[in-house]
Amino acid sequence: MVTKEIHRIYKEHKRRIGSIKMKKELDGCGIKAGKNRVASIMSNNGLRAKTHRKFRVVTTNSKHNLPVADNLLNRNFTVSEPNKVLVSDYHLY
Repeated sequence: MVTKEIHRIYKEHKRRIGSIKMKKELDGCGIKAGKNRVASIMSNNGLRAKTHRKFRVVTTNSKHNLPVADNLLNRNFTVSEPNKVLVSDYHLY
């Protein structure tokens, strides 16, 4: 009975639940089973929680075929008068 319930909960949670959360779900259903027993049953039946990939921010794509603006300043930011040179990091892609 415990094994059937573990399989049901495992499928219900889309294979993303481990033994500790599984034990809490079983407790909520009124089934008493220790965490080691739940872990053992899951292991014997090949039930492992799917892990989430860590979120990774992608900031730059240097291998694009979009036009790149010319570097007109060549890192020379000194100007002779105000409003002569305007710079921005905004671009339309």
